[in-house]
Amino acid sequence: MSRAYRISVKESLSRHVQVEDGVSSSLELLPILEKERMRELLAAELAQRGFEREGNTASRKEGGGITVEINLESGEVTVTAEGHRSVNLETERNAVVEEDRDNVQARELHLREVAKQALEREAAAEQETLRREVTERLEGHLRDVREELDGVVNRVTGTALKQRAAELGQVEEVHEEPNGNLTIKVRV
Repeated sequence: MSRAYRISVKESLSRHVQVEDGVSSSLELLPILEKERMRELLAAELAQRGFEREGNTASRKEGGGITVEINLESGEVTVTAEGHRSVNLETERNAVVEEDRDNVQARELHLREVAKQALEREAAAEQETLRREVTERLEGHLRDVREELDGVVNRVTGTALKQRAAELGQVEEVHEEPNGNLTIKVRV
């Protein structure tokens, strides 16, 4: 004789989600002075802008989980953004089974599996949402970083040109314009 059985299954999922996104490019420094001196000029200019040097790398952590790293040897710039989120999900599944008692356990296992799969899909959706947020944050920050690093390259180039001019002869006049133009008058 078969009876109706009511099955109720609750499942939960707790997970810490972490995503990271990044982009790399390189600084184009003209070889005005020998490599070591150019690297030291770059490191000094970056230090004035809050970068911390560790070996051949200068880095700065910024708000929103964004980190800017510059390899002083190669000029490679890496900007990364990361995000973290705790995900706590719950679901409940119910079913009425009009079968014999032996099939109730199989049906309960099936309901649990369906609930777990639904939770995994929800967790993946949360992770993808976080990934999009991190990418948007990174893209919004890149323009500012590019402008700042362009300014760094211009200042390093200007300083290197002044030092090179002093090596060539007596510097009589230096004229720097706000747009970045630099005129150096040297007596050789």
